[in-house]
Amino acid sequence: MSLQYYRNQLELVTLDDGTMQQVLYKLQGAVKRATGILKEKVPGSLPENTIAPGTIYSGILGSSWSSTLPIGVALMFLRLEQQASYVEDDDEILHLASEFHELACSRLSYSVPEDIPLRPGRLSPLGSASLGASVLRVFAGLARPTRQKVPSHDIIMLQRTTEFAIKQGTTVGGDEALYGRAGVLLALLQIRQQCKDDGNTAAFTAAFTMIPRLATVIIETGKVGASDYNDLYGGQDALSLMWPWHGKYYLGAIHGITGILSILLACKPDELNDGTINHLPIIAETISGLCKLTIENAGNLPSSVPIRSSSLHDPYVQICHGSPGLLILLAQAENNIHLMHSFWEPDWDKAIRLGSEQVWERGFEYGKERIALARRSFKERTGSVASVEEQLTPDYFLSRALTLLLYARKTPPFHRREFRDECEFRMPDTPYSLFEGLAGTCAAWGEACVMMAVLPGVATTV
Repeated sequence: MSLQYYRNQLELVTLDDGTMQQVLYKLQGAVKRATGILKEKVPGSLPENTIAPGTIYSGILGSSWSSTLPIGVALMFLRLEQQASYVEDDDEILHLASEFHELACSRLSYSVPEDIPLRPGRLSPLGSASLGASVLRVFAGLARPTRQKVPSHDIIMLQRTTEFAIKQGTTVGGDEALYGRAGVLLALLQIRQQCKDDGNTAAFTAAFTMIPRLATVIIETGKVGASDYNDLYGGQDALSLMWPWHGKYYLGAIHGITGILSILLACKPDELNDGTINHLPIIAETISGLCKLTIENAGNLPSSVPIRSSSLHDPYVQICHGSPGLLILLAQAENNIHLMHSFWEPDWDKAIRLGSEQVWERGFEYGKERIALARRSFKERTGSVASVEEQLTPDYFLSRALTLLLYARKTPPFHRREFRDECEFRMPDTPYSLFEGLAGTCAAWGEACVMMAVLPGVATTV
């Protein structure tokens, strides 16, 4: 059987101060060049009667930019506005931040429907054009230097969506991140994090107070899904929490369990354990089950369960499916002190080691439709639980993360293949979008610049 990926022959970045400084310069340069490309290739405001807002996920509703607004690109610019001090000299920071804000706002939809219909399983702002536009208008309002009040209609929309999500109860099939209720929870958590003033925080209080109930109903639905799975398949590959999507039990970060759990663990500790209801034990059980599946499959997290024999011969290494989702989940788990103190198991580290090896070795994956690079699979891991024997040190992950981030500059549309010996990566279907294209890669480069600012011996100015 032919390989479904390019062999990784990259030389690891060394982590001495001089090399790290050069890496930072290259990443800062990549951010600036990528934003220049996006500014040129992705339009700003269009005539009001031609706008069909795109989604945060794909950036567009169709294959043409002529009739849609790429709001996912707008989210990237809003994020870069906050990161301007990490990619530009001191004298230019304010100018760059202002430019990023203007570029974001010009790519938002300000056409507000009188009534946005809410549908079960289609509530996530990531995959809903109307809800996504509403959430991004909120982000843009919170990002303004003057901290203007967020429009009331968008606050009401978010509150109404959250109430509707909770009222769905434990009906299965509508909880994953891209289209389901986990995406609503993610939006609430991100907005709460961005609220810096009392006025806007007070305006969102009604929505924020529903976070524990939304988290609980998602978890209770996961229990129902696990029970349904056992009725269908018995104990084969069963987990404590399971959420079906279109009749399948996916495990990855976009439609599956690892993505839902990662979002749940971003809640405040008392929102998962208020002294009466403690969700951490069953979350930990599910994480352990995912780690067990990954270890049994040599570091490859199956795309779904029950495991099909064909998937064992062609395992995915993508953000939607496979080990990258598990690595993101375990990185999020390490941020929860109580979870790690009370429930950590050695298999969690073993799964990290095996999964990381697979992503590093098989990250340049290609398939029938497109060639994809697993760009955001590693995260600097600073937890103290890393096994010395397995060499799971921060440097182990950091060197691989930076190496992949630098190599991402070789992928289209940022780069055109110049030599025959270069890997030939297919142009993404939505080449400038946040989750599939250049906007997502640029966002990862920006995050890396921020992360490098805390490292000793690295100066953040250009």
